[in-house]
Amino acid sequence: MKKIFGIAAATAAMATSAMAANMENPLFLPGALDVYSKTTLGVMFKITDSTENQILRGHNGSTEFPIWRPMQEFGVGITDRWAAHLIAGYTYDPDINRKGFHLGRLGTTYRIIDEAQGFVWDMYGDFHLGGVERMKGKLVRSAVDPNKFVFNYDNYSNGRWGAHLGTRLGYRWAKLTASAFGEVLKTWGNHNNEIDVSVLSALGLPRELSVNIKSTWEVNAGANVFYQMTDELSGGIGFTYKHHATNGLEGVYTDLSHTSATAQMFAGKIVQEFKDMHDRFDEYALTLTLAYQFTPGTQLAWYIEDTYDTGARLSSNTTNVKIESGFRFNFVF
Repeated sequence: MKKIFGIAAATAAMATSAMAANMENPLFLPGALDVYSKTTLGVMFKITDSTENQILRGHNGSTEFPIWRPMQEFGVGITDRWAAHLIAGYTYDPDINRKGFHLGRLGTTYRIIDEAQGFVWDMYGDFHLGGVERMKGKLVRSAVDPNKFVFNYDNYSNGRWGAHLGTRLGYRWAKLTASAFGEVLKTWGNHNNEIDVSVLSALGLPRELSVNIKSTWEVNAGANVFYQMTDELSGGIGFTYKHHATNGLEGVYTDLSHTSATAQMFAGKIVQEFKDMHDRFDEYALTLTLAYQFTPGTQLAWYIEDTYDTGARLSSNTTNVKIESGFRFNFVF
């Protein structure tokens, strides 16, 4: 009987701990040996803007909906202060037939300061998994000027491996949490890509080229507040800034020694034309989240995110309207 009572007491204690660790709280960190899962099913509505890229493609002011945005995160607590995580996000936009992984991170977080009601300080480092999928794109003639060419992305991967380094600071009161984070991303240039240049096949170029793409630095930062309304209901508001660096070609990796001098000359012109692709863009996102705790280890969250963005003249990612909403299913095992 004592043994049964002991097991029941331990189970209750674990359940209470799981309830206290709200998985939507921006300072959430799993306890030792706790495993968690976050499954997001999102959909985005977008209206493109009038950058030069969108105009040349004949796609300015176009509506794209639905854009499907599933995401999966797994994590495990190594100790009460140290955890590991894996995050993967996928986007499918049927209106422009663009699809692929837009997010991939494998990393670890360490909590340097952890006060139950007080300051929290985390440091984290992640591998950027952009190299898992090749960057794919196509060189196409402009819809408004056949003498100009535009680069269309077929997926959302940059094809590059990289590393994130970041920190997160926060303060916890009895029911209110406030926090902020900042991180840098370094990606390493490579030739992990496929560029469809069949539009120039008459010049003797192969249908596809692989090119050397330059390394980049990117920055993300944000802040949020989160409030525990009842034992079950909670919610928060967050702001995030993301700087996406411009891409650029450094050379042709594909062996063109068997092609004509004309083909090699035009390949060199492609590199010169897109040495700076002028596709930098910056995002400013405001997010609202509401979450309900069904059981100590089960939670459902709804979110909506409105993003304002700006970009360089050849960016294909800037918009007049970009709104995403969806549900996230959270579990702790």
